[in-house]
This record gives sequence, C-alpha cells and structure tokens, in this order.
Amino acid sequence: MSRLLALIVAYIVVLTITGYLRLRPARRIAWILAILSLVVSLIITHHQTPIIRMLVIVVFQLVSMKTVVYAEVSERGVTLNFLQWMVFAIGWFGMRPDLFKNFPKAPLSYRIFFIKGFSRIAAGLALLYLSALSSLQHLFFLPTLLLLAALSLILHFGILNLSVGVWRACGVPVPELFPSPYQSLSLKEFWGKRWNVAFSEMTALIVYRPLKSNIGSRAAVVMAFLFSGLLHETAISLPVRTGYGLPMLYFGIHALCMQLEEQPIVKRMINHPITGRLWVLGCLLLPLPLLFHPSFVLEVLEPIRTLLLKPVASLKFLADG
Repeated sequence: MSRLLALIVAYIVVLTITGYLRLRPARRIAWILAILSLVVSLIITHHQTPIIRMLVIVVFQLVSMKTVVYAEVSERGVTLNFLQWMVFAIGWFGMRPDLFKNFPKAPLSYRIFFIKGFSRIAAGLALLYLSALSSLQHLFFLPTLLLLAALSLILHFGILNLSVGVWRACGVPVPELFPSPYQSLSLKEFWGKRWNVAFSEMTALIVYRPLKSNIGSRAAVVMAFLFSGLLHETAISLPVRTGYGLPMLYFGIHALCMQLEEQPIVKRMINHPITGRLWVLGCLLLPLPLLFHPSFVLEVLEPIRTLLLKPVASLKFLADG
C-alpha cells in the first residue's frame, strides 16, 4: 500500500506541474494527459480491491480534467499563479479556475456551510445505518436507494459543503456545488443548475460549447450527456470490471428525456411544481439501477458502508460490554 501511495502522489505531482506549464498545443496535451491518467490508474491498481481502484481512478480523473479545463480557460486569458493552480487542482472539487485568481483574500461568509456540512454528515450516517437493517434487505432496491442517499448526504451535501466553508474562509468565492436539487422542475434545471454544478460547468466548457457551433445545440447536449456517461463508466464499471454500457445507457436515457422536455405535453408538465418534480424524480430513479448496477453496489458501495459504520459498531460493542 505504501508503494501504491507513493506512485499516486508522484503521478499527481507530475500531472499538476505538467498541467500548469500549459505546453503547446495546450488542449491536445491536456486531453492526452487525461487519457494517460486513466491508463496509469488502471495499471497501478490492477491487483487492488475495487474500492481502491475506484478511488484512484476518480482522483486521477478529477485532476486530469482540471488540466483540460485550465487549458481551455487559459486560451481565454484566465491564468493562475502556481499556488493558486495547485489549490484549485488538488484542493477543490469545482471546475472554475477563475474563482482562485485572487486567492488568498479576506474571508467571505462561511459558517452556514459548516453547519450544513456537519448536520448532513450526521443525517447521512443515520441513513447509512438504516440502509443496513436486515429487515429491509428483502425490499427491491430500497436498501440500495437508502445507501445511495446516505452516501450522497455524507459526500455531496456534507463533505463538499465543509470544503466550501474552508475556501470561503480563505476568501475564495466558491459556490455550493449541489444547491437544493430537490427544487428542480426539469432535468435541464437539475443537471444544469442544481446537481454537481462543477460537472455541468466542465461539460459545458469542454464539450457542449466547442461542439455547439459545428453540430447544433441539441446534438451538443446529447454529446455532453454521452461524455458524462463515459466518465461514469470509468468511475463505476471499470473498478468492478463489469456492467459496461449501463452507466452510458443511463445518461443516454437522460439525453433523450432532455429532448422530450421541448415537447408541448412535457413542457406543460414541468411548468407545474408537483408534476415537474415528479417528472424529474421518475427520470432519475426509475433507471437508477442502470447507473449503480449490482456489481458496483456489492463490491464498492456496501464495503464503503461497512467501513463507515465500523466505528459505530465498535462503540455499540463497548456499550453492550
């Protein structure tokens, strides 16, 4: 494990330094680095568990996408000094380098994000415990749905809000990356403004906008969703080495549903607060087993739950003793 950790750290150092140098042609080199990062992550984790393989793939994918984004925005005049680039590349989950161009600076309001973060981590741990109850295991997909909701509360709404609080305390005007997704009345609003804002900004910058002028906005939206599907294939299917094509199918369905939102009957539906939310919820949940297929749940998500609940189990054992 120590050798693997050394390889991970060494590669990230090389990747971030190379990404900062913006060698010419910057875009092409950035994409080569992104592909190389996936290859390297698979090679060095070949004999590791699916959890470790997933974590390494995701970390390398995240940092390599930062180099692609930075190459894109630097063409438009956005540049960072080396410290600003490093904290953006390895210290923040978002994809907007321009937010760090004045770092460090006087603190911005941040306390609310710590309150949100810690409260949602606590709620997530409670839900995580509930998802493991044996009395629920016979109910189709419900335990998995509870598990997904619990991990999302811990990571997306907990840890990431703590990260927002930290950077705002350092004067960086980073936004909340998952701002009230339950308020979405359409998939366009959900994916574009409320769920993983960093990811939607990234795909808009490096996929949608470059393709829009050549193939049109509708086709560019489809390509952006397929690109999202490809990245989720690398993070979900590759770690467990099965389930290939299912995450891509999930995002393909959503690309189709986004097109349907332009139809009059669906437009009327999403204009109403109740039917709009039901539309979004149905589109998200009904095909969800395609995205988080059984092998990924069994080999990655459930072991993560076990690791997170281990301290709780230890405390319970001590109390019973």
